[in-house]
Amino acid sequence: MRKTFSWNIIIGVLILLISVFAVKSVYLTAKPTVDTAQAQIKEGEATLEGVIHNTGGKDISDYGFKWGTSKGLDEKQTLSGSISAKQPFSTTIKELQEGVTYYYRAYAANPKGIAYGDVKSFTLPVKYNAPPVVSIASPEDNLTVDRGEVVKIAASAADDKSIETMELYINDASKTKAGKDSLAYDWDTSSAAPGKYVLKITAGDGNKSDEKAVTLTVKDESTMVSQVADSVSPTSKTASAAKTASAVQTAAAKTAVPTVSPTPSRGGTSNNNKYPQVSKVNGAFGQFRYRDTSGGRIEIDPQWVAENIVTIKLPGLNRYVEVHKDAKDNFIQAFKYIENGTATINGKKVPLLSLIKTMDGTFVARHVNWNPARGLSNHSWGTAIDINAADHFRYVDPAREPYDPNYILWEKAFKPAGFSWGNSYADSMHYELFK
Repeated sequence: MRKTFSWNIIIGVLILLISVFAVKSVYLTAKPTVDTAQAQIKEGEATLEGVIHNTGGKDISDYGFKWGTSKGLDEKQTLSGSISAKQPFSTTIKELQEGVTYYYRAYAANPKGIAYGDVKSFTLPVKYNAPPVVSIASPEDNLTVDRGEVVKIAASAADDKSIETMELYINDASKTKAGKDSLAYDWDTSSAAPGKYVLKITAGDGNKSDEKAVTLTVKDESTMVSQVADSVSPTSKTASAAKTASAVQTAAAKTAVPTVSPTPSRGGTSNNNKYPQVSKVNGAFGQFRYRDTSGGRIEIDPQWVAENIVTIKLPGLNRYVEVHKDAKDNFIQAFKYIENGTATINGKKVPLLSLIKTMDGTFVARHVNWNPARGLSNHSWGTAIDINAADHFRYVDPAREPYDPNYILWEKAFKPAGFSWGNSYADSMHYELFK
């Protein structure tokens, strides 16, 4: 009897000890406590830091950071390796955008659950990469020259980084490039039609770009002769009428635009009065007569439109657009690549078609940026298209943005189809053809 009683006592004690141990394991264990430290910011990247103050009585099974450009913190960086209390941990996130605010918090988990530190934020300063500054030494703005003069164009660019490229455009047609911080070009105006020209210089450092422009007027020699004739006295006019008329005829012959004859209308009469202005020669896509309307728009001679602009259906998008007849094959080929192509983004294969959120263009008769003071946009020839315009009126850095949709579309579709990309002058939404 006494022996049985002793065993009962021993068993009771054991049960009590086991219960205490179980209670301690279940109820005395807690989630870890973790703090988020201030981020250390460098150019294009930030180092996030945190520290676990208490493991909660259990080993830490998971720890790291959640971060993103909103307080939803849709990105996660899990760290590996064992960690103990009071031991700080960190990770570096890269390819960050200047001027963008990022949110982040540290976290740690044990078998009891996940604990988070406070949400903190930082904004990557723009000062890490200022855009270049372009200066045009010559010509001066609003200069007027006689047709046939050689215009000396000289410009330079300064930057906190090295200048990778400079480029000269005359009425939006590229004339020369330089892979350094200075550019020089002699423009012979002998073949230039009389009128106003915009001389634009762009410079880029591989990340940001700048541009400066001046306006230059090429003067018609026939106008000069007429002004001289009007300024002489009546007696002189009578005595030299034949000579003046001859001079005017000679000057007019010299200044006639060689590649454009008066464009007949459908009724067979000249449209020169209704469409008095003449576009530049856009390579094989030709030139046309037009008139300015309003808001930077132009109206092109309808006969040119009828003879050169056609309607096609873009593969994949199944959208009908108007393009130049000599550009239709390039457009169709580009969108066949898009319809059938894929890209791998963050380890996931996606169709190229999914990268197109919006499409604008293609044949839109207007000035560049709808600004009447600028030259004609290549959209006026039906040779350009704009993709994802809302967030791509900017430069895309392929090294820092390898998954940018417009960069991927350029590499996989538009470049193989013969297009050029407006990224070189900070217009990454724009793809166009030159022939």
